[in-house]
Amino acid sequence: MTKMEKMNFNTPPIMFAAWPGMGNVALMAMDFLRRTVDARMFAELDMGPFYTPEEVVVENGMARFPEIPRSVFHEQHDPNLVFFESTIETAGKDALTIAETVLEVAKKLKAPRIFTAAALPQAMSYKTEPQIFAAANKESLLEELESYGIQPLNQGFISGLSGLLLGIAASRNIEAACILASIPYYATELAYPRGSIAIVNSLARVLDLSVDTSELDQQIEETDSTFADIEDRLRNILPLFADQEEMEGESETKEAAPPTDVNGEQVPEYVMAKIEKLFKEVSEKKDKERAMELKNELDKWGLYKIYENRFLDLFKGEGKQ
Repeated sequence: MTKMEKMNFNTPPIMFAAWPGMGNVALMAMDFLRRTVDARMFAELDMGPFYTPEEVVVENGMARFPEIPRSVFHEQHDPNLVFFESTIETAGKDALTIAETVLEVAKKLKAPRIFTAAALPQAMSYKTEPQIFAAANKESLLEELESYGIQPLNQGFISGLSGLLLGIAASRNIEAACILASIPYYATELAYPRGSIAIVNSLARVLDLSVDTSELDQQIEETDSTFADIEDRLRNILPLFADQEEMEGESETKEAAPPTDVNGEQVPEYVMAKIEKLFKEVSEKKDKERAMELKNELDKWGLYKIYENRFLDLFKGEGKQ
């Protein structure tokens, strides 16, 4: 940790923490909130010990190492808020160290509550309004979030630091909750501002903040054409995708059905969750055995054609000097 300025809040601040993740919905949402309240930086976590470059950046024939990722703390006193944002998400022991460091800062500032955010991939169209769910480490906090119209996440998992922080915070007697926005399965590797704006609006209700989301609205307009093209291709590969859209149009409150395989059978949600977990593990660890398991799972459910480009992207650059 670089030198941390001494903070004096007249009341304990609410804390937010975000890392890169699926659809980049969490980091995009938290960064937007931080800029909206004009928070200023007061500390930075040295990420050098947690970062090992795996490639070089080439510009005009000149090669250089990428910039070291940044993890920064910001604060605002009206209202009393603290933000932690990182441009990289670590795993294993490094993740535990970073989570504990964030919680140490929370303890020093006497922050009673921390919010993280994440994406929840589902079978849905980009035109469908994202659903918002919550997972909390204390029942009273979950009930409070329910009073603001945020549904509890009945089952599933929250991978990475956004989930890990909830568990560690409980042992430090700090309330913590993760706000999740549903996003299309195919959008996990793309920026999905619809999910971010849903998270922003939910947190704004909880904190009684007035926010102008026109910036995110503009990003939605700019990305919609990309998602429309993707769904057009999906219709050609998987005609029943069109049927799914019709079902969503009939009832916005009905929970999205799982995707279907090439034989018309519904793919269970736990299978899609496993596939997302395998994608994450292969991407981070380049584990060829896990990659083969992922390929077999995609083939088993007839989903490889949908995920082919994303699967092949996992191995870009391998074997090149």
